Amino acid sequence: MMKSDKRKCLYCNEILKGRSDKKFCSPDCKSAYHNQRTNIQEDYIKAINKQLRKNRSALKKACPWGKATVRKEFLKQMGMDFKHLTHTWRTENNNLYFFCYDYGYMQIDDPKKVLIIQKQDYMDNHTKTG
Repeated sequence: MMKSDKRKCLYCNEILKGRSDKKFCSPDCKSAYHNQRTNIQEDYIKAINKQLRKNRSALKKACPWGKATVRKEFLKQMGMDFKHLTHTWRTENNNLYFFCYDYGYMQIDDPKKVLIIQKQDYMDNHTKTG
C-alpha cells in the first residue's frame, strides 16, 4: 500500500511531484508565497509607523508652543495610543518623558493629565532608545 501522505504546495495546495524536499509546485507559487509573507510583515510595520505618526500629530496639536499640560482623554480623542513611542528621556531630576519623535510627554501628579514638551537640543546627549 502507498502512503496517503501527499505533500502539497505551501501556496496553492496542489499535490507536489518530484523531490522529497520540494515545497512549491512552481516558481510562481514560491514567489507568491514569499511575497505574501513579506507583505504581512510590512503591513505590521506600516501600521506601527502610522500610529507613531498619529501620536506625534496629536502631541504637536496639543502643544503648539513647546510646552503644555493636557488631558490624556483629549490626546486619545485625537488618535493617541500611549503604547507606541520612539524613545524615552530621563531628566537630571529623574523625570521620565516618553517621546514620539520630537514630542514627549510625562505623567504629572494629576493621573488624568500629562505634560507635553517639544524636544530641545540639550536632550540629544541623554536620549535613550527603547
